[in-house]
Amino acid sequence: MDDAIAVTATTTNDASADAADAACIDVSDDELAVCVSVLCKFHTSEGSTHLQTPRFRQFRLAIMPLVSDLREKLLTPKLSRTTRKERQQRKLAERTYNRERDRQLLNSTQLRAGRLAKLATVTALNPQLAQVPDGPSSLGILPQLNNDLKEEGVDAANGIDEGTRIEGSSSAATSELHFPHRCYVCNLKYKQLHHFYDRLCPPCAKLNYEKRLQTADLRDHVAIVTGARVKIGYEITLKLLRSGAMVIATTRFPKDAAYRFARERDFDAWKDKLQIYGMDFRDLGVIDKFMDHVATTFGSIDILINNATQTIRRPVHYYKHLIKSEVAPIPEELNGVEQLLRSNLNFISTTDGTQKMIQMPNGQTFRDGVTVRADVLPPAGIPSSVLLSQVAVVFEDLESEGIERFFPEGQVDVNNQQVDLRSSNSWIQKIDEIETMELVEVFAINAMAPFILNKRAIPLLEKSVNKHKFIINVSAMEGKFYRKKTPYHPHTNMAKAAANMMTRTAAADLAKRGIFMNSVDTGWINDENPRDIAARNAEANFQTPLDEIDAAVRVLDPIFTLQQPQNEHKTPIFGQFLKNFRTSEW
Repeated sequence: MDDAIAVTATTTNDASADAADAACIDVSDDELAVCVSVLCKFHTSEGSTHLQTPRFRQFRLAIMPLVSDLREKLLTPKLSRTTRKERQQRKLAERTYNRERDRQLLNSTQLRAGRLAKLATVTALNPQLAQVPDGPSSLGILPQLNNDLKEEGVDAANGIDEGTRIEGSSSAATSELHFPHRCYVCNLKYKQLHHFYDRLCPPCAKLNYEKRLQTADLRDHVAIVTGARVKIGYEITLKLLRSGAMVIATTRFPKDAAYRFARERDFDAWKDKLQIYGMDFRDLGVIDKFMDHVATTFGSIDILINNATQTIRRPVHYYKHLIKSEVAPIPEELNGVEQLLRSNLNFISTTDGTQKMIQMPNGQTFRDGVTVRADVLPPAGIPSSVLLSQVAVVFEDLESEGIERFFPEGQVDVNNQQVDLRSSNSWIQKIDEIETMELVEVFAINAMAPFILNKRAIPLLEKSVNKHKFIINVSAMEGKFYRKKTPYHPHTNMAKAAANMMTRTAAADLAKRGIFMNSVDTGWINDENPRDIAARNAEANFQTPLDEIDAAVRVLDPIFTLQQPQNEHKTPIFGQFLKNFRTSEW
């Protein structure tokens, strides 16, 4: 009985298999037998030789898919049975590899590479410096002077060649990212990487790079630039000097500024066109005296750049290291620095900036009711702005033992500025955390000082023989109303908004008088967060999309663009908030 059942089952299975084969492929038994017989003939060495002849080409092509399929199934059985976990691991490994490759490509762009190289150099001497790539990148580009100036040979002795790139900086050296990024300017996604910028799409990068290299002929122009010692103001001043303009630069620390300019490789080409003044815009009374001096000394001006601002308040300890160099004689190796400060000395001698100090029993001194520290008393000829940097205004200034540890002596950053190790600063403070006197300082520096400068500059601008005169109020996105706001740094937001309203209100009337006023956003160039937060951002490979040079060319673009030959008949733009070289909403 069991045998009968087994035979029946076998017969049934064979019939089912035959039916399945017949349904899948139409091959008769005879055809199958012939196929097997033919294939067997090629098993011998002689048959294998014949198989390679042209006669069997169609045969080889016919069996190739079958051979490939059998090879995959028989020789690599693990690949055909890969588990889901293994596939996920393989995808993750591939993704990690591609991200690391993108990271390396991003860091090879000249903006990033220049910052990273500078950071590595500075960190070797300043171990407490946060690992935050910052500052301008000059990698790939040598200083440029206006073409007309070069024709006169003013740069020949300095080896300056406009647009000359350092080896390896060719604009053709672009790469493609595996993962798309969003452009900082237009917000579109891109994969093609520019040789200089890593956060800009190709069209935006091209425009920004062209603007970065743009010059203008500003001979016979006189410009005032406030806050010219470091960062954006410094780069604005250099751009103007290299365009042939005479520049009146202000800073709280004039000697330090002069030393920085004197170390520029093309210093001799423009040193006769720069005068540096010591000014602290918290002292509003000195601004009128300064503008009186400018009127007497220069007669007229053509450009006013209101760049000086206070964003992050630093305590007096932050500036302590600058006092010695401001008081000490100028080093012999910095030849020519004295002439940069000549007008400043004349200004001091005609004002009350060197009033007699009265020594008090407790070691303090008093001048006009303002307390200053006795250990920084300067000789005659030192501007009051240096003294004022050591005046205790907020509680943090009065702390000594507790606060000095955040400003280790001799430790500087990539901008040669004092390292700040505080865990909190103005950038992350809310309205109830801002001290009253800091609010007063911010409005004095960011809004009131530009107002006074603009008011006093108008008659001097009108005296200029040049057709177009300019006022640029350097602004920021924090001052805009049409933008989402965080609860942080409300006082700087308010002051910037006030300066924007000054532009919005006064520009149209000034344009009728040939004076063209605009507010300009500099772009994102610094991580203003405290050291620890900025360092964590940098660990995630964050860098700001632009540097100080990009910011400077944005500020100067309304002026430089109009000086191009093809634009000489165009009407200057005025009364606008400019962002990324374009008009933006207020």
